[in-house]
Amino acid sequence: MAKLNVNPNRMELLKLKSRLQFARRGHKLLKDKQESLMQEFMRALKALRALYEQMNKNLDGVYEKFYQAQAGSAPYALEEALTGAAAKTTITVEMKNQFGVQFPQFKTGVLNPGFGGSPATAPLAARALLKKAGEVFPALLELAQTEKKIELLAGEIEKTRRRVNALEYNLIPALGDAIKDIMLKLEERDRSERTTLMKVKDIIQAR
Repeated sequence: MAKLNVNPNRMELLKLKSRLQFARRGHKLLKDKQESLMQEFMRALKALRALYEQMNKNLDGVYEKFYQAQAGSAPYALEEALTGAAAKTTITVEMKNQFGVQFPQFKTGVLNPGFGGSPATAPLAARALLKKAGEVFPALLELAQTEKKIELLAGEIEKTRRRVNALEYNLIPALGDAIKDIMLKLEERDRSERTTLMKVKDIIQAR
């Protein structure tokens, strides 16, 4: 902890007391923010686990449709239908401010999957496969959104923790020590002045 270099006078004492009060108030606000960030982080982490579990179920459904389409298709028919398959949709990104952190929120429109080859020659089961895969896409966006939120929260928590520690272990103790030093020096100065005045008074009375 670095020691503050200040002038031992009453004006400086008032300034330091004001800074100490401000630092303590800022420390409390940052601690409250840190706690709120941690609570939101744990909620987002819990939501992420649930999303992963749901995603695994959704992918199981996609794999099931794929195996069904593969089993009921002529050789290479499914591969031809899926090669170059594309889907059109719209994705909008909105930024949400929470705890001073900007979080992205994704919104997607209707997903319209299309075959890579001729729709006439595509296996019927391939339509169900593409439809099922399209249903998974919004969940993937939500998963990515939640992962990004957790990443941003972790960064903000670390930044807030450093600020809290800087106030708690550096600035606040340094201000407290500086205030004590000034008060001791002022008291010593007052005692010295009183002693000098008493000596002067004694000298005057002795005359």
